[in-house]
Amino acid sequence: MIEKSVLITGGTGNIGSAVVEELLTFGYEVKVLCKDAASALKAKSMGALPVRGALQNASDWQSHIETCAALIHTACTFDEQMGKVDYDFLENIAWHAAHRPEPLIFLYTSGCWTYGSHQQVICEKTQKSSTADFRWMLDSIEFLSRQKGIELRVVSPTNVVSEQSQFLPPILLWEMERCGHPVMPQGEEQTWSLIERRNLAQLYRLVLENGRSGEEYIGSAEHQAPIKRLLENLSSERIETGALACWARFYGRWVEGYGLTQVFSSDKAIEELGWRPKKFVAQALNTPTKSNFK
Repeated sequence: MIEKSVLITGGTGNIGSAVVEELLTFGYEVKVLCKDAASALKAKSMGALPVRGALQNASDWQSHIETCAALIHTACTFDEQMGKVDYDFLENIAWHAAHRPEPLIFLYTSGCWTYGSHQQVICEKTQKSSTADFRWMLDSIEFLSRQKGIELRVVSPTNVVSEQSQFLPPILLWEMERCGHPVMPQGEEQTWSLIERRNLAQLYRLVLENGRSGEEYIGSAEHQAPIKRLLENLSSERIETGALACWARFYGRWVEGYGLTQVFSSDKAIEELGWRPKKFVAQALNTPTKSNFK
């Protein structure tokens, strides 16, 4: 049935693959946009239908949306042109959606860094002051909100982690491998809001099924995760602090988001959708893994 058919961009990535598995579990027909044969094979192995194409050539494959009730957009090129690629993609989708008999439900993935730094707890009503490299997300949301053929719903995850990544954002593991010891962007007291990828996938499904048109939903489970304690759980080596400037030189300016002061609330998703954030820091700290990193 078309009501249970969804197309997902980025469906073989960290967030998208969890969303694919969640929707398949609940009986959805899932199509995944795949830019190459390897991603198509992965999508097929998960039980999804691969659709060959890329964000940059949406006009070549967007006819597949005709048999879908919704599009979930989790993909991002993460290069210097990511904002332009995203906007051009949305323009193509909006043109197609304008000719549909029914509006296309569009779940757009924003992010915690669009809010900037705040001393108070951040909710969906908090004024946004995005980092420079992700300001385009706000432009994309504004564009989608004006399209008559699109029913927009926004999901804004905090830093996404997994059990495989020791419940830490991957950049901390990259740095441990690169430097040989744990590294933090700011001081030892720094905390981040975190969300486990499968728990986040549940939020996407609930927003798809029960989210309100035009509304945004923040996904955060561990609102003040102690980064130092999680790193100490992985390694007994000294922790280097204040590395944000070095990160920017090595990875690019986009990493400035890791230096923001942020504590998020997911009360809206909990109260309106019945979502249940999954706590995991206590579990991680009670499962020492120092033997993996000397």
